[in-house]
Amino acid sequence: MKKLLIIILTVHYSLFTSSQTDSLRQEAQYWAERGYFNKSLEVSRRLSDDSLTISDMRLRYDNFANLGNLDSLFYWGDKILKRDPYNISLILDYTPRLNKGKASDMGGRVTYPEKVIDICKKYRERDSTHILVNRQLAEAYYNIGNFDLALPSLKQLESVGDTCFGTLYSLGLTYQRMGDNSSAYDYLSRATIINIDANPYCLFTLGIVCNRIGYGAEALSYLDMAKERMMPDRKTLFRLHKELAEAFRMKGEHDFRLEELQECMKLADEKDVNELTYEMGQCYFMLKQRDKAKEYFNKFLDATQNKEYNDNIKFKRESAEQTLRMMMW
Repeated sequence: MKKLLIIILTVHYSLFTSSQTDSLRQEAQYWAERGYFNKSLEVSRRLSDDSLTISDMRLRYDNFANLGNLDSLFYWGDKILKRDPYNISLILDYTPRLNKGKASDMGGRVTYPEKVIDICKKYRERDSTHILVNRQLAEAYYNIGNFDLALPSLKQLESVGDTCFGTLYSLGLTYQRMGDNSSAYDYLSRATIINIDANPYCLFTLGIVCNRIGYGAEALSYLDMAKERMMPDRKTLFRLHKELAEAFRMKGEHDFRLEELQECMKLADEKDVNELTYEMGQCYFMLKQRDKAKEYFNKFLDATQNKEYNDNIKFKRESAEQTLRMMMW
């Protein structure tokens, strides 16, 4: 009788635990679907480690992906593939992230091509023809500088009909790195025809290759297009120089600040000119170039006289007038 009672209690406890686990899974999924990724993680952590399924792990992986937490994402990606190395839905999300890598504390990016190679080679034991897997494998070989292995991987993609921009561009880059500029020209030209705006670096590399094989006129054309597409628009450049000027102001480096303001003036809309004129007057004053300071402060005051202006301009007018009075003493 006692033994039967223990069995009954064990079954009831097991059913209770299973029900509780299912409830936690549903709650974690609920929060994730609504965008509460931290809340979802908080709930899923209440699941015992020995009860975690691949679906539980994948939910954590996806939550960390949405939160941009790459270290934890990499941890769960590895855990899933240790249990199921052929999990293709994860492989297709995980390997591009590994190839792209993450920002390094020392600047640049840290990538993980060796890990991608291991993952893809293992999957290829089951299916060697998966285009998306083979793309990541080829990219990983290229990233480690093994062009002798990158090339046949890319050629295999081409042979099964994968002639998208990315594959043609990668083939062009690989041939260029191997010193075969003629083949590089063929593939980079085809990539450019597919989408001339897809990647300005493709145009840049094509221009370099054209120079190497003596196509000077084409090189000029492609390099000009690359420069145009790589160049930020006028408003972005204006903002960049404005922020640089502010950084130099905070450091007290007025000569460099003046240079940035001069660049701003070349890019400025009419509404920005008066404020820039005042700020340049400030720089000249701090650099003890009083004649220039007077010129710019007077120009600013003339431009804003008897006009509607906001409190910011009003303050700058008072400051300019006060500085001019100081310079008269």
